[in-house]
Amino acid sequence: MKQIQHWLVLFIFLNTGSFFTYGNPSDVRSYPAVEELSQSRLFSLEVNEQQIWVEKYVSNLDFDKLPDWFNEPDVRKPQELHIANFEGTGSLRISLLTAGIPSNVKIKPASKKITPVIDGHKISFMWEGPGQLVVEMDDLPPLFLFANPAETETVQESTPGVKYFGPGVHHPGYIEMKDNETVYIAEGAVVYGGIRANGVSNIRVLGRGILDGNYEFRQMVYIEESKNILFEGVTIRNGKSWTNTLVNCRDVEYRFVKVFGFGPSSDGINPAGSQRVRITNCLLRCTDDCIAIKAPNYNHPVKDIFVADNIMIGYAYADGVTIGFETNAETISNVVVQNCDILMARGGSMVEGHSGFSIICDGPAVIQQILFENIRVERADIKLFELNVTPGKYYGDDPPGHIRDITLKNVDWAHEGPIVIHGFGENNRVQDVLLKRCTVAGKPLKKQKDKILDINEFTHNIKIK
Repeated sequence: MKQIQHWLVLFIFLNTGSFFTYGNPSDVRSYPAVEELSQSRLFSLEVNEQQIWVEKYVSNLDFDKLPDWFNEPDVRKPQELHIANFEGTGSLRISLLTAGIPSNVKIKPASKKITPVIDGHKISFMWEGPGQLVVEMDDLPPLFLFANPAETETVQESTPGVKYFGPGVHHPGYIEMKDNETVYIAEGAVVYGGIRANGVSNIRVLGRGILDGNYEFRQMVYIEESKNILFEGVTIRNGKSWTNTLVNCRDVEYRFVKVFGFGPSSDGINPAGSQRVRITNCLLRCTDDCIAIKAPNYNHPVKDIFVADNIMIGYAYADGVTIGFETNAETISNVVVQNCDILMARGGSMVEGHSGFSIICDGPAVIQQILFENIRVERADIKLFELNVTPGKYYGDDPPGHIRDITLKNVDWAHEGPIVIHGFGENNRVQDVLLKRCTVAGKPLKKQKDKILDINEFTHNIKIK
């Protein structure tokens, strides 16, 4: 099996030609409340003895206009979650007061191994920031904690080339970006609208504020034929259809971005026909695939995609990470997914349900040199993992493709379920697949392979070690 040269995607330079560095604050800084947003009445939060504002957020879908297939009970009602966003790095002392007396508290990802102390209405624990956590308890809506790194660049309204949105509420609609421009959304700011760019270079969307689609802006971020793109720190939520769509772009980076989707097809981040894309330290909670790597155009091969240190919640109709369905380019290669936590993956799909993560080749592409390493899947309702070459007819009228040179290392699925590996025919096989040091429900996959693996006859050289 060929060695995967995943180091290629580590060297992405943006704008200044140097890596972004974070400060190392020794304390916590709260962000201002936004008067137009609702304050949580369920949770009161202190971090390092500083009061942190907690938002109550409820989706505003128009249920009468939703498609019939979008019918799971959890999405046919308002989806409520609570959000605390603040600056914090290092040791964080979390003190959380709840409206009721909690009995079943879970701090996720489970890989953080955080055990809370419960004393009446108070929940306490220690946490190392920056990062993201989800607190679940009883039948209450989840609480999302976002400890952000300090911003190292001072951006002001008077800074040349900056479209600045300060604390408060703004309604700019779609924001058209040009070469060398920065959109800055400050902490305490809510911007109702979206981002558009075509044929530009050196653009950035920065800050600790919120870009909100209000479920009226379609494909909130839609960037085409562009290069040197950075999204850092912002929250992007509640758009129609795919949330972040990157079409034939180069040198893209998302870091410490939070994405929330609630409606049909609300994918989180979709690199489509793009190269040298880096997605790190993000949290994505979506009602379609959290990260979907696609190749819709034959002339735009996909390569050098690096996904690491993210938390993904496929709330409905969603994988955590998927390559596909649209796989029409000549090749999709050198994709690396490392050290990610997939808290949920569930819902129906055109291949009999979603997986924790997957490759669905629905087109003529050769998908090769893919690495999934140090992945933890806490819940995958239908399938744990899938490699599937389809007839090529689900999202177009194309011939089937090929999947080969796939490596899974140190993948932990928290419970049992099927792993599906299906080729389409003699000339469209899934081949050269290695699953190494993987576990299912705490047991080595190698010892459970006979009851876990669903492998059809159109495969070759599938190894379990």
